[in-house]
Amino acid sequence: MKVIVCVKQVPDTSGKVAVKPDGTLDRASMATIINPDDKNAIEAALTLKDETGCKVIVVTMGPPPAEGMLREILA
Repeated sequence: MKVIVCVKQVPDTSGKVAVKPDGTLDRASMATIINPDDKNAIEAALTLKDETGCKVIVVTMGPPPAEGMLREILA
């Protein structure tokens, strides 16, 4: 069995929040984190792996800097 977890980066709103003049978030100037709900899904998948021996696959459609996020998850 394989468990596939989709993850994405989201702006870290606990730090500096930048807003554009039109009222939208300026994501380019904000730090990013792994979506907390996605972290929960990864933990659930790893629990299943420990119980059943299944394979866990994590994917993202993020920009090239998302590679760092995937490496963090791998660690």
